[in-house]
Amino acid sequence: VAGQRGEIGAAVELYERAADMVDSPKLASRSAQVATLSRNEQRINHALDRWVEVDPSNADVYIMQAPFLMIDKDYDGAIKAINKALALAPEKEQLYLVRVTENLAEVASPEQALATVKQLDVYQQGNPAAHYSYARLAFFYKQYEETLAEINPLLDAEPNNQSYLILKADTLQRLGKSKEALKLIEKAAKQDDATDELRFTYGKLLGDDGQLDKAKQVFESIQLTNPENRDVLYALGLLALEEKDGETAKSYFNDLLKVGDPTNQAAYFMGISEELNGNIDAAMMWFASVPVQSSRFNMAQTHYINLLVEHKDINKARQHLAKLRNDLPQQALQYYLFEASLLRDNGMQQQAYDLLTETLSQYPDNIDVLYSRAMVAESIDKLASLEKDLGRILELDPNNSQALNALGYTLADRTDRYEEALALISKALAIKPGDPYYLDSLGWVYYRIGKLDEAEKYLRQAATAQPDPEFIAHLGEVLWAQGKKKEAKKVWQQGLEKDQDNGLLKETMQRLGV
Repeated sequence: VAGQRGEIGAAVELYERAADMVDSPKLASRSAQVATLSRNEQRINHALDRWVEVDPSNADVYIMQAPFLMIDKDYDGAIKAINKALALAPEKEQLYLVRVTENLAEVASPEQALATVKQLDVYQQGNPAAHYSYARLAFFYKQYEETLAEINPLLDAEPNNQSYLILKADTLQRLGKSKEALKLIEKAAKQDDATDELRFTYGKLLGDDGQLDKAKQVFESIQLTNPENRDVLYALGLLALEEKDGETAKSYFNDLLKVGDPTNQAAYFMGISEELNGNIDAAMMWFASVPVQSSRFNMAQTHYINLLVEHKDINKARQHLAKLRNDLPQQALQYYLFEASLLRDNGMQQQAYDLLTETLSQYPDNIDVLYSRAMVAESIDKLASLEKDLGRILELDPNNSQALNALGYTLADRTDRYEEALALISKALAIKPGDPYYLDSLGWVYYRIGKLDEAEKYLRQAATAQPDPEFIAHLGEVLWAQGKKKEAKKVWQQGLEKDQDNGLLKETMQRLGV
């Protein structure tokens, strides 16, 4: 009764007294289960010890003991308990091994978790289930070569084992070997006895390989016999979005919501589907409904805010961001930065500057805020503020290549302090050799001091590495200054073909009379 009322402490104490008074395995088991809800280590250990005392041949008590021993860092004790449980109940081997690896993944470091499994008797004896559990744990920790080292011998012994095939295929995929993974399971996935899990893995790999129509056929064939398969509904919805078919995507994600969406993904993609369909109010409703615990929460908020700006009112977007900062103070900084970016993108530079100044009062010396304010300061000709903020970043982090480059480029572009600019940009490039943005800056400072051949060299490197419109505009201007006007026009034209509305390219060409 106490437990049903939520009075866990009272329930634990009453069960403990009863279990101590009577040698009842059933009562001792219940006492231990209730004790785990209390999170009181002393009571949990007492209840488990009592259960062992009255029912020493019950494997469940030892498997329940193991995670608490792990929490206490008593891994030798945990190994003994797990060995005891597996010896007493070999028929529960797979169930117990799954529980053990899940417990280890929660409380142990990767090294300790893997070492613990390796020390189990069943692993030492070459038990396939134990080695498979080890391989799955290695995969969880992204130790993919270790996973292959375990799974390959298992597949040599059982080449048609579908669980082994799936794990190896997933591992190969993570290693960037999707074609090899596809080849590995293709034949097995087409057999009559292929499980839905194997066929689903095959469909995923087809999708990764760009064979979207075949992937869709595989997923649809699974859906025929298992219409409520969550993974399949999710995959078919994503494929429909890939095909820009918002109505079909909406149907799949709606079905996913009906059968249950434990990962909280469907509402976000319902929003994407409705946005694709042009149903802006419906899209916003779905984005607003994505729960904060969802991995898609911040993406949903981004879409919601952008739709407010595009179709409603930027002030409403700002009010929403203020509410997010109030509701989620641990994420307030990222919402300040997002709002500043929003203001900049909408031509509200002074408001962005003021907001970032307010943000700095709450997060003094935050490098991201200092850098953001410096970039806004440049756009409203507050060069002293820019130099102060970037200088402060370099006091805090002398090797901040982004700040070195930004300050160097601004000095080269907006002042005549060319030698200082050259030193700053050269240092940035020494920290990040080959960075196209830094190469562009170096080329531009050489242009400003009249070293046109050097300027062309670095600007070509930048534009080749990354055909950014700004790099192309700069390269064209240097070519023009060298008298290579035909080539300059060709370069600019190529840039406009990539981005016909680019303001810098158009301004450069207009300024030079092209």
